[in-house]
Amino acid sequence: MELFKLFGTIAVNNMEAMSAIDETTNKAKSFSETMSDKFTSFGESATKLGTKMSLGLTTPIMLFGGKAIQATADFEYAMSEVAAISGATGDDLAALTNKAKEMGEKTKFSASESAEALKYMAMAGWKTNDMLSGIEGIMNLAAASGEDLASTSDIVTDAMTAFGMAADGTTKVIKDGIEKEVPNATYFADVLAATSSSANTNVSMLGETFKYCAPVAGALGFSLADTAEAAGLMANSGIKASQAGTTMRSLMTSLAGEVKFSSKAFGELEVQTKKSDGSMRPLNEIVEECRGAFSQMTDAEKSANAEALVGKNAMSGFLALMNAAPKDITKVHNAIAGADGAAASMAETMNDNLNGAVTILKSSLEGLGIELYEGMADPLKDAANQATEYEGQLTDAFKNGGLDGLVAEAGNILGEIVTKAAQLAPKVAKAAVSLVQSFVGGISKNSSALTSGAANMITALLSGIMGMLPDILSCAAELLISFASSMANQI
Repeated sequence: MELFKLFGTIAVNNMEAMSAIDETTNKAKSFSETMSDKFTSFGESATKLGTKMSLGLTTPIMLFGGKAIQATADFEYAMSEVAAISGATGDDLAALTNKAKEMGEKTKFSASESAEALKYMAMAGWKTNDMLSGIEGIMNLAAASGEDLASTSDIVTDAMTAFGMAADGTTKVIKDGIEKEVPNATYFADVLAATSSSANTNVSMLGETFKYCAPVAGALGFSLADTAEAAGLMANSGIKASQAGTTMRSLMTSLAGEVKFSSKAFGELEVQTKKSDGSMRPLNEIVEECRGAFSQMTDAEKSANAEALVGKNAMSGFLALMNAAPKDITKVHNAIAGADGAAASMAETMNDNLNGAVTILKSSLEGLGIELYEGMADPLKDAANQATEYEGQLTDAFKNGGLDGLVAEAGNILGEIVTKAAQLAPKVAKAAVSLVQSFVGGISKNSSALTSGAANMITALLSGIMGMLPDILSCAAELLISFASSMANQI
């Protein structure tokens, strides 16, 4: 009997032990599966992180490459238009191309936009040297006014032609008592910039004004400065753009004939508009003499005389000239008289800010992209031609030998590609060595700065760690207690 009790006790203990072992095994299995899931999740996260890091590095490179190719394509197309319109080839075309690139590097406008401006100059009949000397002034005017470069170029070239200002000519200017000659395009840009900054108008509106009155002004020999002054004074009275242009056209046409006024104050007065040789007197002299007569008239007489001279449609603009305040006349006149360098100065001011710096940076990056692309253009073209040749070989192989022929020819092509890659390997390795050497050299040149920077960084890091040390120790203690408690529960 005792023996049976002993066997029973042993069996019960064995069953309890087996049950404990099974339970421990299950928990171990559960723990293992949990850790496995954690490591799997960690691996997936690491893979995603690696993918993101790879994309973070390759995507900007691919985007820059794509932008470079697109920018170069746009630039090449624009310069092709310049060549087709102007007839420039060889050295002339190369000079224009280099000038457009130069403007793209040092101004807010890209090389492609510079090429677009050159196109409008070519359309106006400008020759290579004219474009080379004139583009900088036009670009300064566009930057100073905030107008589109192509439209600004169109305004300047059209108006210069209307005024009879030769693209290859120069204008004498006096500033600070010093006389010098500047290209006509630069002078024109300076006058428009000075007028827009001293009167209530802008370059675009002045362009509209000149569209209507510049041909007449040029035919009568009226100067750009006098015409711009009149346009600025009219603009101060709200008569701008095309309205000012049609008004001035009527006024100038009327001045070509007899100019007579009547008033109770002086009876009848004739203003001489021509010199003894038959040429027209300067516009400013004629207008100033008319002002003298109008200053003696009543309001009713002013209205009647203005209508008689220029007609109802243009009389408001003419009266704006007659009634202009002396201080406004002086302001606009002096600004135009001292306009030399106005466009460049205004452009510099407009770009002297973060937005201007970023714009110039973008323009410079396009220039870099164009240079990089042009450096790789021939190899890329060769690669494209080679790919076309390979495609033809594969097509012929499939036609003649079916799938087997295609596979065989593909193997030959792959072998050729690998061979060429092997031939290029030394060059690639040499380039890599040069890159490493340049990197090491750069580090060596700046070692003192790097050492100082690293020391400051380490000092700041250690200081921060020491300040956080009590919190770190407290957190670590809590983590250890939590970990020990969890392990005890699992066991």
